[in-house]
Amino acid sequence: MSGRLLFDLTGLLHWYAYFKRPGGVQRVIEKIAASDAIRQSGKVEFVARLLGDNRFVQIDPSAIGNIPALRRLHSAALRHASFAGAFREGQYFHIPYLALGYVPGRRSSLQIVEPPARGDSLFNPGDLWWQKAYAPIVADLKTRTGLRIVQQVHDLYLIERPEWTPAHAVRAFSRQLVQIAPAVDHWLVLSQFTKKRLRRILAERGLPERPISIMPVGWDSFPGNSPHRPAIVEGPYIMFVGTVEPRKNLPALLDAIETLRAQLGARVPQLVVVGGKGWKAGDVEARLARAAREGKVIWFRNVSDTDLGALYSRARFTVMPSHGEGWGLAVQESISQGVPCIAADVGATRESGGDLAVYFDPARPEALTRAMSAWITDEASLARAARRIATALATPKAFPTWNDAGKAILEVADLGSS
Repeated sequence: MSGRLLFDLTGLLHWYAYFKRPGGVQRVIEKIAASDAIRQSGKVEFVARLLGDNRFVQIDPSAIGNIPALRRLHSAALRHASFAGAFREGQYFHIPYLALGYVPGRRSSLQIVEPPARGDSLFNPGDLWWQKAYAPIVADLKTRTGLRIVQQVHDLYLIERPEWTPAHAVRAFSRQLVQIAPAVDHWLVLSQFTKKRLRRILAERGLPERPISIMPVGWDSFPGNSPHRPAIVEGPYIMFVGTVEPRKNLPALLDAIETLRAQLGARVPQLVVVGGKGWKAGDVEARLARAAREGKVIWFRNVSDTDLGALYSRARFTVMPSHGEGWGLAVQESISQGVPCIAADVGATRESGGDLAVYFDPARPEALTRAMSAWITDEASLARAARRIATALATPKAFPTWNDAGKAILEVADLGSS
C-alpha cells in the first residue's frame, strides 16, 4: 500500500502558543519530525487540524522548532476555522488568541490539505489533551475515506494517576483515547512498560485489540554537542531535567540535597534544575525560586536544545527522581552524553537506562540520598560509572537513532518502502 502520511502537529502548535520551551513529549515529536527518514521520504505532509473540523492545513517543515513561526501558524489556523468549529472545540486556552482579534472565519494564507483517501495514513504523536473533538472527527474521516490511523501513546499516567495533571487535560486525554481506540489501526508506544499498560486499559474497557509496536527512541538528540563549548555553569554540578510538576518528584531531590549539605558541607556540588513551570506544583516552584535567590540552586526555565546538551555534558551526574515515566528521556539523554544517572526505579526507566544507570526506590527517600552520597564522596566510583557508559557508547550501532524512529513510523503506516 502506498500513499501519504499526514503527520499531525496540531498539539505542537497549541503547546508553543502558550509555552516557550518543549517538554519531553514535544522534544520527542520534534526529533521524529526532523529525522531524515521523515523529511526525505517524499510521502510525509506536516499538518494541523482546524478547530471542530475534519480539514487539515499544511505546516511548513521549516517552522518546526521556530516558536514565532509556530505561533503565527496557530493564529492563522484559528482564523481559518469556522465559527461553528471554534464553538464546538474551542477551550479556555484559546480565549487569549481570540481576544487579540484572531477571529474564526477570517481568511488566512494557510493551504488546506488535499482530503485523505484510501492508502493515506494519519499519524497522531500522542498529545491528545489539546483536542477535545479529535476522536469523533477523525474516526468519521476514517469511515468515509479509509484513512489509516497510527496513534502514539507516550504514557498513560493521565488515566492511571489523574491527580498529577490538571483535570481538563485528564478529561480530554481519557475521552479521546477511549473514543479513538476503535478507529486505530496501529498503536505506537515508547516502551514495553507502556505497551503492557495500554493493552490492559484497552481490555478493561472492552476496546478492540490492535497491533501495538514499540518505536525506538533516538540516542542522538545532541549530535553537534561540543565538549569545547564555553561552560554555562561554572564549577561542578548535579543536574535534574524535567518540567516542574508533581510526577517528576522534584521535592525528593531538593530534600536529598539539603540532607547531604548538612552532612557533607561544601563537598556537595551545586544543583542545577532545568525545566519550565508546569502544573499543580506551586509549592515546589516557590521553594525552587527561594533556593535560587539564596544561591542554593540554579534554575533554568528556558533552555535551548544546544544549551541543554552542553549542560548535560558538563554535569557530574544527573538525577531523575520521578514517580513514573513512560520512557525516561532525561535518563537516556544523560547517558547519551556520557554522564552517569541516578534514576527512580519506576515505569520504563530501566528500559531507557538499561544497566548504565543506578536505580533507587522513590518510596525510600534515604535510598536516593545514599546513592548521591556515594558518587559525591567516592570519585573512583563515579569514574567507573562514566567509563562503563563511554565503553557502551563506543560500540558501533549499539543504540537507535531518531532516524530509526522515523522509519518505524513509516513502516507501521505501510509506507516504509519507496
